[in-house]
Amino acid sequence: MAVANRILLNTILVFTMLAFTIAANAASNSSVRSKCSSVDQEIVNFETLEKRIRETNSIGGLSKLKLSGDINKMIADLKTYHAGDSPHTLEQHREQYDLLYMKVVSQVQDKDPELFNQLCNAWDPIWAELQDEDNLKKISQQLEMETGATVAITDVFTSVMDAVISSAHADDVLTHDEIVKRDLLVVVVAQGVACTAVTVFEKITNHDYVATCEGGDKYRVNVSEDGRVKVAPHKPPE
Repeated sequence: MAVANRILLNTILVFTMLAFTIAANAASNSSVRSKCSSVDQEIVNFETLEKRIRETNSIGGLSKLKLSGDINKMIADLKTYHAGDSPHTLEQHREQYDLLYMKVVSQVQDKDPELFNQLCNAWDPIWAELQDEDNLKKISQQLEMETGATVAITDVFTSVMDAVISSAHADDVLTHDEIVKRDLLVVVVAQGVACTAVTVFEKITNHDYVATCEGGDKYRVNVSEDGRVKVAPHKPPE
């Protein structure tokens, strides 16, 4: 009986520690954006998010195609995770989601204030939807239906789509750190910085990095309390 009670107590302690860890991670993510502006119409789910990205004029056509490829790849990767075949942890998938979100935000924050505020408020709820296996299956099925409904298009557009798909499939051979470098580069360049490649990065906290470009220049890349993506030259403390 004493042994059984000890096992039960240890089990309770493990689950309690796990619950505190999950709560701490959730608080850490949400506290970063504690001052999002209120909006009249929220982005309530992934389908609404995808629709708003398609509608906005703040992202160019080719960039939308690339983002579409990135989103489809993220969905496929999360499906792989739920199937138990992913080389990445759930925490790493979350980081990849955050960086993809930062890529979108960095392109709209100065051009589409309404969408920017919607994105700020939807950041955590969309992730909650994506990490739920049943919701993910529905989203994946919807994306497959949209892809299957695509009509014949011009040869130029087809070539662009092929390039996007090839780029997305290239992620299959990238490590997590390589994915982070690639996405940080997109965020940095979107803010007008001349950077051809991110060679090294340091993660300070969630949504906060120091990225080193190929020439040696360092930039602080982070998300402010109001959800803005900021990129600034970084000088280490003396």
